[in-house]
Amino acid sequence: MAVAPAFHREAVSGDPPEAIWPWPDGRCDCHCVTLHYSADEGCGGRVPPLPPQLLRAVPRRKAEFVAGRRCAAEAIRRLTGRAAFPGMGEDRAPIWPEGVIGAISHSHERAIAIVGSSERFCGIGIDIERLLTAEEAGDITAQALTANERHSLGNDIDPFMTGLIFSAKESLFKALYPTVKRFFFFDAAELSGLDDNGSASLRLTADIGGEWHRGTEIPFRFCRFDGFLVTRIMIGR
Repeated sequence: MAVAPAFHREAVSGDPPEAIWPWPDGRCDCHCVTLHYSADEGCGGRVPPLPPQLLRAVPRRKAEFVAGRRCAAEAIRRLTGRAAFPGMGEDRAPIWPEGVIGAISHSHERAIAIVGSSERFCGIGIDIERLLTAEEAGDITAQALTANERHSLGNDIDPFMTGLIFSAKESLFKALYPTVKRFFFFDAAELSGLDDNGSASLRLTADIGGEWHRGTEIPFRFCRFDGFLVTRIMIGR
């Protein structure tokens, strides 16, 4: 089993968004920002207005949105010099300022966002997931893994590898959706390689639109961060 590189940073609820780069490669002119939040997030400081889709949402969902947009705004500020909160489209995808492309993720009171220039990148995806227990991994294996992936991992449930594949496919969707403008599911790709240094790849198992044909290899990065697993995909132009 591959072991992801580790990166740890103490944070408490109420901390401002913090710039990080937890992967071992270079930043590639991108900016990544994280934030620990609670259900009370948004009671102080500058926060984005809630979109109509979330006005009646439960406090936890509102907190996720606010924390993710705060991370995105700080990442945009670091990229462009001017902070801006991404809106939310009818498909619930972020609406990025002109010249910016990125992705947002959140899990168990941890939000993260990554942005880069749309002149340099046509797709960016990120996902953060709490490390799975064996029971949690067993619950999602049939949904997240293809038959080939389940076969390659053997009969025993591997919580780390199950979480890695799940997270990588979430990052893949966020990276490709702005281009293909269609929903696709976990069976549209499968893990095709990885190493112990945090590099891995997915291979498309179906044509999902545009230039993204079956058999295309898409590399991604992964790491452990503060009890979470973080995956990242950056697709250059």
